[in-house]
Amino acid sequence: CSDKTGTLTENRMTVTRAYAGGQIFEVSGTGYDLEGSFTLAGNAVAASDSPALQQLLACGFYCNNAHLSGGGGIGDPTELALRIAGAKAEIVADGVHRLVEIPFESANRYMAVLVEQAGRRTILVKGAPEVIVKMCSSELTATGEAQPLDPGAALQGAKDFATDALRTLAFAVKHVPDDHHSLSSHDLHDLCFAGLQGIIDPPRAAAIEAIAQCKQAGVRAVMITGDHPDTAQAVARQLGIDADEVLTGARLSELTDARLREVTENVSVFARVAPEHKRAIAQALQANGHVVAMTGDGVNDAPALKAADIGIAMGISGTEVAKEASDMVL
Repeated sequence: CSDKTGTLTENRMTVTRAYAGGQIFEVSGTGYDLEGSFTLAGNAVAASDSPALQQLLACGFYCNNAHLSGGGGIGDPTELALRIAGAKAEIVADGVHRLVEIPFESANRYMAVLVEQAGRRTILVKGAPEVIVKMCSSELTATGEAQPLDPGAALQGAKDFATDALRTLAFAVKHVPDDHHSLSSHDLHDLCFAGLQGIIDPPRAAAIEAIAQCKQAGVRAVMITGDHPDTAQAVARQLGIDADEVLTGARLSELTDARLREVTENVSVFARVAPEHKRAIAQALQANGHVVAMTGDGVNDAPALKAADIGIAMGISGTEVAKEASDMVL
């Protein structure tokens, strides 16, 4: 049982597509290269000529804890990709001051910040499309004005991105009074949907080879990820993992222990999972008589690493808690 990002994939994130104002833009450039351009229907466009695209990229740039520095960066690879996409549109950090932050949590699947720019205060939010869309009542048009939201179109856009193996994040904004100084979940309603950014994270060539070797040796590979089910399915197929069926964490939570045992015997891709689901999957496989190895790197992975017959922690990105809970450190 392996997590996806950074283990089965390279964790070299690059924004390659954006959905803003009902239009789909392609983004060129890879890795930490700040050189890149935007195209719409095959024609080169400047981000500054599309108010909706500019607002979307700015939201990803400022609702962000990564930092760019001289040909590299510090921080989460997904957030670095969003920063770089913003930099390609010549968005800069100067003049925007963060006042409050709601950090990302796996249980909530969003991050929000309250920022001030030129005396005007705005809430910026990023997260899973199905979470963000529910917070929104309006959306940006191509000219940057607000109109009533079509949630079906927004979610279909996210599904289309995910089907192409793009890790997809949604973004939203809300202007608040200039004396607004706090930020809580109660503020995250009637937002304006700014759009989507699709991020590619290529499968590791070595992982494709390793999974093929596992199959030959009679070892089954199972992918467990917090990503969208369509993204998980597309990446699993590239890796050679059986992906005919994908089960989400929400569905897992509804299953009885007996039914979970049945399901884990046949399903090899689990998406939108919480840390507690990893432990449940390991225990269900063990109950079916399998010897289970489980990879993990975060503090929340410790119970699953302990429960597995072989807990495997990551040597570079792994937390000390994960390493202590594991039997093996890569």
